[in-house]
Amino acid sequence: MPIRSKPEPEMPDALTLWRAEHVNFARLLDLLERQLASFREGDAPDYELMLEIMYYMTHYPYVMHHPKEDLVFARIREREPSAGTTIDRLTGEHATLRRDGQELVQELDGVLDGSITSLERIKEAGRDYLTTFREHMRVEESEILPLAARMLRPVDGAAIEAAIRQFQDPLFGPRTEQRYAALARHIQRA
Repeated sequence: MPIRSKPEPEMPDALTLWRAEHVNFARLLDLLERQLASFREGDAPDYELMLEIMYYMTHYPYVMHHPKEDLVFARIREREPSAGTTIDRLTGEHATLRRDGQELVQELDGVLDGSITSLERIKEAGRDYLTTFREHMRVEESEILPLAARMLRPVDGAAIEAAIRQFQDPLFGPRTEQRYAALARHIQRA
């Protein structure tokens, strides 16, 4: 009787983590959006909370999430060249989101230290950031994740994990860092 080799299983853990991180990012974006809505309602938003959200959004994704995505993008591009246009756009958006997020952090820092008095820039920058980040995740979820589920294998996941230094999520990981304690409490209440 011949020995049959088992088909190689897909790479669900990395994709499950990718989706879970998107859920966490969406929670933070929703929280940021509620703060921005305070402007429309004539209330003052919680600038410190907004700054904590943006500090996280400009750090964690660029240490862990986007570098892994970029490696997945490269694997997909090798196996499905027609995805190149979408991948190029998403890769460019990583840089745009980082730059725009850091600008929003600077604006929020300015409000808190009293050096910025015009809040219109924060409202506009916040709305733009929300729109761009949500659309970015939508395209990844609808176009790239299905390709990754079809094309990537455990060996790809192992290579990607080996290429990225291990780093626990400081907010949604097993232990919340002190810097994010207030934000974590706010998320739990929401």
